[in-house]
Amino acid sequence: MNNKSIKWVLFSTIIYAQGYTLNDCIDIAIDGKRTILSAELGVVSASKGLKASYSGLLPSIQAATSAGQTKFPERISLIPDYSNIDINNLTIPNDTIRADHYSTYSAGLTLNQTLYDGGRSWNQVQQAKTSLEIARLNQRLIHIQVIQNVIQSYYGLLKAQKLLDVSDKNLEMSNQQLSLVKKQFELGVVKRTDLLKAEVAIGQARVDMLNKKTSLQNARRILFNDMGLQDFGQQITVVENDWIMPNIPSSSGILNLLKNQNPSLLISKAQVGLNDLSYRLIRGLRLPSMNTSMNYSANGESTNQLLDAFKDDWSFGLNLSISLPIYNGSTLSIQQQQADLSRQQSEYSYITLLNDLRVQAELIRETLNNYSEIIPLNQSVVASAEEDLKLARERYSLGSATILEVLDAQVSLIRSNSNLINTVHDARIQEASLKGLLGTLDMEYKQNEK
Repeated sequence: MNNKSIKWVLFSTIIYAQGYTLNDCIDIAIDGKRTILSAELGVVSASKGLKASYSGLLPSIQAATSAGQTKFPERISLIPDYSNIDINNLTIPNDTIRADHYSTYSAGLTLNQTLYDGGRSWNQVQQAKTSLEIARLNQRLIHIQVIQNVIQSYYGLLKAQKLLDVSDKNLEMSNQQLSLVKKQFELGVVKRTDLLKAEVAIGQARVDMLNKKTSLQNARRILFNDMGLQDFGQQITVVENDWIMPNIPSSSGILNLLKNQNPSLLISKAQVGLNDLSYRLIRGLRLPSMNTSMNYSANGESTNQLLDAFKDDWSFGLNLSISLPIYNGSTLSIQQQQADLSRQQSEYSYITLLNDLRVQAELIRETLNNYSEIIPLNQSVVASAEEDLKLARERYSLGSATILEVLDAQVSLIRSNSNLINTVHDARIQEASLKGLLGTLDMEYKQNEK
């Protein structure tokens, strides 16, 4: 089975099955997003650039040929023929040549080789290698961004579904409460204000239900867009496991991972090296250069004479030239200063980015530690809110509680459920953000793939 068949089977299984995992979403996104394909083309282009950079170290060979014809008015040339001299009569016979043009043919090979150019050729090769490294790091960065976007939209859809379930449960409870209040109002047990409050509650529950449905549809569209697909109304069932607090590196571990794994930081570091090479290239223009060339050529008045000349009448030349720049104004000096300033700027940018990313990682680290304590508390709050609503409804049916107490308990349950859902899924997204920041998200995904 080829790659296209595998992708189609995966696509069909995911879209038409009962549910699919986060890894399935990421597989589709990596195979279909144009940004990833564009990054791959960038790597291919940088690879071609590296191959081309070696041309500065290799000799160049050129073949040249020319043919020319000069026309002029017809001329008569008399050439004495001494082989037929008549000694007795002292007469010298002549040969007559008539010509109105003159032809020339030439061909040759030239080989040029740079012996020394101030290190510019080697620096250009190093520049191309660094550009290829940056292209590969950029490809990694885009992979991480795509994976992060899919994770965020995946759990955004899951959160929207769960909030819709809470809203649906709230509407169901509001309907039950309205039915109970109506019966008690008809029996004269409660006042009309209780009935009105119950009707207001169910109206608010319906509005909340509509809003949650819209949020779910929007979350669905975002997920499909992040996966690189169009939404044709395919049935989707998102599945998940319980969130477990991840192992978070220490501060020193975070710093080490940032320096060695974060693509953005590695690109910034490579940019420092690239600017340093630019400085060396400009400095190399102030150094002497040495070149050598060899030439082999021949000339003739016809093609046959040209071929004969290559055998017997050829010419061979060997040249060695040394060039030393003495004065060209202040252009090179200013360019060298500008290159040095660019190098210093890139160093400052690297340090600034490192500090910013380190602070971001520490903030996420503290947030995750906070979530590990908040989530169990929210779970206990939800359990208490469910028990409180149950007791309030029982007391209301017995006439020992007001409708406001029931509605307050119901609102408290909805709020606590929503808080729990938001917190859990925010924790998942923050966990992925930390892994993406540390540059381990794509590596972890590759391990899961194996």
